[in-house]
Amino acid sequence: MITAMIRRIAQVMEGASLILGAACLFYMVCVVGLNVLARIIFDATGTALNLMIPGAIEQVSYLLGVVALAGLTASLSRGMIAVDFLVTRLPSKGQALVARFWFLVLTALALVLCWLFYEDMLATYARGEESQDLRVPMFLIYGLFALQSLALVVVALREMLTSQGEHGEIS
Repeated sequence: MITAMIRRIAQVMEGASLILGAACLFYMVCVVGLNVLARIIFDATGTALNLMIPGAIEQVSYLLGVVALAGLTASLSRGMIAVDFLVTRLPSKGQALVARFWFLVLTALALVLCWLFYEDMLATYARGEESQDLRVPMFLIYGLFALQSLALVVVALREMLTSQGEHGEIS
């Protein structure tokens, strides 16, 4: 019953992470591409025409963290990639135990990340910190990181409970 509920929640979080990661990655590519073109125009006009996107580096750097966490969350559904000839030689129960152990470690790491990002969100909210160029409240950024870490916790927990030792590179 609990495993079924965790599976449903994890599936929703995986889908949301995939959509969020894809949207952020698309936005990052657009910002970088447009800034490269704007830089060419800027140089060609002798600095007379500046079409560069304000805070582009800041936008891309914060979104990179979201993309990394979202990508990790979305990629766990096919099992971890195991570059270990020893694990593949174990019987299927041994492979499942090893996989579940590593998902337990990943769950613990994701819990720590979630807690730390949550604490940073509270601290930056209390101090009223904003990003350098765009003046975006930092608690929003840390809150998004905390939510993505929470999604990683749920998906890793599901994999820890249900993994049969399958590997992403073999599937």
